[in-house]
Amino acid sequence: MARDAAVGQSADGKDRATMVAWEKFLSGDGMPHDAVRRMIEDSWRRCLDQGVNPIRSAAPLAVDEEGLRALRDSHRDLVDAARPVMAQAREFLAESGTMMILTDPAGVILWIEGDPGVKDNARGIQLVPGALWKEGASGTNAIGTALASGQPVQICAAEHFCEGIKRWTCSASVIRDPYDSHSLGALDISGLSGSHTTHCLALAMAGAGRIESRLAALEMEKRARLLDVTLGHAKRWGDGGLVIFDRRGRLVRANDKAGLFLDSLGLDLSGWSSIGIDAAAGADQGRPLPDWVQSDWLEPVIDRDERLGTVLAIPLSKRWSPSGVPSPMAPGAPSGPAGAVGAGDPIGAIVGDSPVLTRVKNRARQLARIPVPVLLLGPTGAGKEVFARALHRAGPRAPGPFVPINCGSMTRDLLASELFGYVDGAFTGARRGGQAGKFEAADGGSLFLDEIGEMPLDLQAHFLRVLEEGEVYRLGENTPRKVRVRVMAATNRDLRAEVAAGNFRMDLYYRLAVTVLHLPGLADHREDIPLLVRHFVDQVAARHGVPATYPDEEVMAVLAAYSWPGNVRELRNVVEGMVLLAQADTLTLDDLPPEILGEPGPVYPDVAGAGPPVVMSGGARAATAVRLVDAERSSILAAVRAEGGNFTRAARRLGIAKSTLYEKMKRHGLDRYVIGSGPAAS
Repeated sequence: MARDAAVGQSADGKDRATMVAWEKFLSGDGMPHDAVRRMIEDSWRRCLDQGVNPIRSAAPLAVDEEGLRALRDSHRDLVDAARPVMAQAREFLAESGTMMILTDPAGVILWIEGDPGVKDNARGIQLVPGALWKEGASGTNAIGTALASGQPVQICAAEHFCEGIKRWTCSASVIRDPYDSHSLGALDISGLSGSHTTHCLALAMAGAGRIESRLAALEMEKRARLLDVTLGHAKRWGDGGLVIFDRRGRLVRANDKAGLFLDSLGLDLSGWSSIGIDAAAGADQGRPLPDWVQSDWLEPVIDRDERLGTVLAIPLSKRWSPSGVPSPMAPGAPSGPAGAVGAGDPIGAIVGDSPVLTRVKNRARQLARIPVPVLLLGPTGAGKEVFARALHRAGPRAPGPFVPINCGSMTRDLLASELFGYVDGAFTGARRGGQAGKFEAADGGSLFLDEIGEMPLDLQAHFLRVLEEGEVYRLGENTPRKVRVRVMAATNRDLRAEVAAGNFRMDLYYRLAVTVLHLPGLADHREDIPLLVRHFVDQVAARHGVPATYPDEEVMAVLAAYSWPGNVRELRNVVEGMVLLAQADTLTLDDLPPEILGEPGPVYPDVAGAGPPVVMSGGARAATAVRLVDAERSSILAAVRAEGGNFTRAARRLGIAKSTLYEKMKRHGLDRYVIGSGPAAS
């Protein structure tokens, strides 16, 4: 109790000193040095400059009940995101005798939660929905000062500019748009000075952060719906160019034909984030639409009575279909392993001809021709940099440099200096004369950022600026340098989830995800393992000058059955080690690493007539491979018998292609006419 009394006396003394400083400030006599915080003094000066009445006892009402409903409706996303967060704070607000307040960016109160008694007291100063609490109307207060300064603020009692509000203490934090960080409003916690605690500012900041996360998740959900609705009905817009904008007119996705159209006009889609389309199709935000955009090309995208965005459908025209541009390969068209395709098709030279990988390669061929950012998504070791290099070599900037950088392998400061460069003396240890960054090194070519999800948030803002403006500032320099770079980024993270969690900027995600390439894990295209193994054997032999030693059938069977959590990179490393340490002309089970042999194998399902599931286990190396081969043979026999010798149905039961079934039966020496079911039906 003695300590509480001492704290109260200290607070009273501080309030008296602040009141003296306030009176001197208003009289023009000048304040004692350090009498109030610099932030408070700056706010008081703004209030004086704006003619705020210092003896005002309450805030003005900005809107009536009808106007408040309209205001809430216009900020519906903000209110919907904030109300659950505010409701979860009710217990704290009741215990502390405080209230939580949501405002719009102008400082008008939209919603209030809190202790009923405090809300009754708040009516005396118009701390109610519809009241205006910006600095220019109500003087220094947490809501108005936070919005004016853009910073979290706590205003204690006598620090308020208006006399009638000095009994209150309040804390507020600005709520920012997850896409572009502009102010959406403020979240405030207010109470009479005796009830308000230092924890209130932390709670306001945490609450604002949670609201921003909810807004980000809402925006991602709307964007996903926009893409689902649009791409699910893409045929209605014909075979021409298709550009998708969200409800705020921001570029979300464009197909390759739209890119070709823009190329024919000398436009660069990579620097095109918006054409000013707002919530009404064809309307603009004070800017005329580009001359080449015809109003009948624009159509709103509406789902569940909600406007999600706008589609720009560019009609197909021979005028903008360059004859020299090759058409993409048809889905399922084979593309051979490395060396099977000439240098004119760098993407076709990627090893693998499985249906899954062929689809990815066909998609990559489309993306290569369009100079827009590409986001490569896939598990670690799936070959994201291999595809990025192929996209570069197959694209219009192939003569320029390809510059890779790993965002996850550097500290924040090192990554900044590597990306943007620095001038002489920018920091301790800076190289004399400075150094160009990766953006400048990639000028005229492509910059590949691996592990983009690891980039620190503050660097993401600088990175986005370079993408938007095409200008880079070296560290310690005020003069921009123009760069023309195609950016490709890769990650194994779920960036949507990272955006929702506040770890990745939504605006940067939108900018990078204009075109996305999903790469499969090796387990999803096992058919490519034999091709990959031979390719890696040849690579190792050429690089190290050793004999090209290939695996026998037993080893290949084990490699094909392994799960490969490290994907293609792990397979490459295993093959390299086996070839370098090989003691014979052929790789045998003795050459396999123990971790490959020791892994429990797959469980073969109970097929009719096959008995219980066969589970592969560790043990002796030779026995492991034999059990693997025997289990496959038994499964094939059981499936064919169960289907009465019909190989189409048997293949479907096994989950493989009929051609693969024939291949496996031949390998196991099975006579398909005498395996126990009579003549086979194809």
